[in-house]
Amino acid sequence: MNANPPPPQFGRVALRGGLVTAGAQGFKIAIQFLSVVILARLLVPEDFGLVASVGPIVAFVGLLQDLGLQQAVIQRKEIDQRQLNQVFWLSAVVGLCAGAVVACLAPAIVAFYGDQRMWGITLASAVPLLFGSLAAVPLALMNRHLQFGQLALNDTITAAVGLLATATAAYWGLGYWSLVLGPAVSAVVALAAGWLVTRWTPSWPNLKIDGDIFRFGANLTGFNLVNFLSRNLDNILIGKYSGAVELGYYDRAYKLLLFPLQNINQPLTRIMVPLLSRIHEDKQRFRDIYVRTNWLLAVITMPGIATLTLTSEQVVRLLFGERWMAVAPIFAWLGIAGLMQSVSSTTGWIFICQGKTKTMFHWGIYSSLTTVASFIVGLHWGAIGVAAAYAISGYALRVPVLAALIHRVGPVTAGDFLGIQGLFIVSSLLAWLSYLSLPALLTSQSDLLTILVAIALNYGFALALMLAVPQSRRALRATLANVASNIG
Repeated sequence: MNANPPPPQFGRVALRGGLVTAGAQGFKIAIQFLSVVILARLLVPEDFGLVASVGPIVAFVGLLQDLGLQQAVIQRKEIDQRQLNQVFWLSAVVGLCAGAVVACLAPAIVAFYGDQRMWGITLASAVPLLFGSLAAVPLALMNRHLQFGQLALNDTITAAVGLLATATAAYWGLGYWSLVLGPAVSAVVALAAGWLVTRWTPSWPNLKIDGDIFRFGANLTGFNLVNFLSRNLDNILIGKYSGAVELGYYDRAYKLLLFPLQNINQPLTRIMVPLLSRIHEDKQRFRDIYVRTNWLLAVITMPGIATLTLTSEQVVRLLFGERWMAVAPIFAWLGIAGLMQSVSSTTGWIFICQGKTKTMFHWGIYSSLTTVASFIVGLHWGAIGVAAAYAISGYALRVPVLAALIHRVGPVTAGDFLGIQGLFIVSSLLAWLSYLSLPALLTSQSDLLTILVAIALNYGFALALMLAVPQSRRALRATLANVASNIG
């Protein structure tokens, strides 16, 4: 496979990649929702709590498995076989070391939680790290070559096989072991698919790597490490001080709401980073495409998140059953936090595509410190307090600073960033006020009817405001024109 593909037709490739990825990702999100619902009925909260207690530690170490070099392969204008070989072998060694580190941490994890079951969970959770590092270069090459359809298919198959393995194990009574079996099976499938598609093979081991590639990856890894620590310390703190049962409730709320968001952003990042990297020198075009993409992303996701937040009790009761109603208030607060994350999470495109991973790392440090502080403050009130403090601190401390930072980096402005989020937050507030004014007879008939009413209100107000505001209306018109021209 040629490491440096020819320049693509941006609009056509983005549209085709977006449609294919959206379809496959919709299927993948459906699989994950099924996973949440099915496993909630096959397992008990303690099972989720046990695995969630170890998960952040394993995943934190796992962030080192490719040292950010996968994104460096995608972002660079040109890369040769020698550099790819260096990236592969360094990633493989780091992945092996990451697995060994997790295994060595097992005694400390057991001592920290005071539970001997953590031995097996920790050791089994380390297995996917090596498989992931071996798949780094093949998957990066697929992304670099804009093979979005194949990547989407691989993700769908991986998710389906992982769910099948997990659900089967849970059905046969393996309990928490089923939750560590699924990721291991998924990692093997992803590795096999990547190698079969690319047919790329490494040459003789070489651990020396170009300095600019290493610095790019090191800063990106630094950001990922501090960001991941802050995003997952809540699990560790709740598991330690509130117990496995309450952590199980928190874990279900988090996965139900924020994981679908991540499953939209990650495949979209897969499309936008290689495409935007190729036009990063054309500042106006970069800004226009970034802003239009985020208007479209926001109108799809933010009203949906607002709906889930507004009807948290109905959603939890409908999907999980009455015994999980303690999830509802946690779910609602995480929904408030999630409103801003669909757009905020795309700011990484700006830093990565323009090679500003050092600035991204500095932002990550600030964001992590404020997030951790909010967890500590909220912990006094348990899982609900942690979720509430996280949401409030996001709007008060992180969004304004991030807006100022991306304005300084450019070419996207703070007005672009805040304007998109502000419009849909206003539409969500209008939908909430309208919902409260509805007669009780309409919203108390059934949980499903209540959710449908909330959907209509949130998306109705969102579309109305988007059409009323000139900037968003122009973005919508430009997007539709681009779709029409590329279809034609």
